[in-house]
Amino acid sequence: MKQTRAAVVGIDGTGKTTVLRHLHERDDIAVIHAIRAHEDPRSPCADLSTALAGASAAADALGRVQLKVAVLYLQLCLYGPSERQAVGRSRFLLADRHPLIDPLVYLPLFGRIEAHPDPGGDVEAWWHRQDPDAARAVRDWLRTCSGSTDPWPLGTELLRLGTRPRREILDVLSRRFGVALPHGVLLFDLPVPEALRRTGERTRGSELHETAAFLSATRQRYDAVLTWLREIRPDITVYRVDCSRRSVAEVTDRVRGLLDVLAGYPTST
Repeated sequence: MKQTRAAVVGIDGTGKTTVLRHLHERDDIAVIHAIRAHEDPRSPCADLSTALAGASAAADALGRVQLKVAVLYLQLCLYGPSERQAVGRSRFLLADRHPLIDPLVYLPLFGRIEAHPDPGGDVEAWWHRQDPDAARAVRDWLRTCSGSTDPWPLGTELLRLGTRPRREILDVLSRRFGVALPHGVLLFDLPVPEALRRTGERTRGSELHETAAFLSATRQRYDAVLTWLREIRPDITVYRVDCSRRSVAEVTDRVRGLLDVLAGYPTST
């Protein structure tokens, strides 16, 4: 069965996870959560993903960007195995974010956050903020993905990578993650004030990057990255999905129609 792969991207608060959950439940479309694999409790990576979410929250609490990007990398390292497992499960494979697209947006932006080179006692504090069992799982995964149990050098290396040209970032991460770009990208677009209102209503705490200035820069960065992607890979189709003042059902139907277009199926959308 031919499988069409698409990534749904956009700033926090646009409703990506909610819409993809509806598509999975309603149309049995295979979905991979690139950052939070535990959003699918059936994921074989769910327990590790939950542990990594705790590590990410600890990095937010400490405000150390090196720790934040190190955890982001560890989360994205789960994508390749999840994608390979999902091959053939459905004619569509949707990714909630993508390990080759979102780092092109976020790594350069995280690099603008003031990052003192000395971790001080924050690495040890980061470990202590995590549940002990979860911390052991994070430590093992960190060793698997980086060859070390110290997250600081990994975070520093990734921030340095974010200063390199986009093509170099893409090539490095393609090799490391062992994944390819999708056939299509759906950019969920939402004005920043509306996104902030939505993120403020979440039950989980605020993240390091959920500020008006950062979200505005991220929104602009998505435009620049996807424009560049269309230039170097004209075979990849990019759609913009307006999510402002639209219900989950409306956005879900819009995405479903675009998937049919992307796959070449007849549609009235």
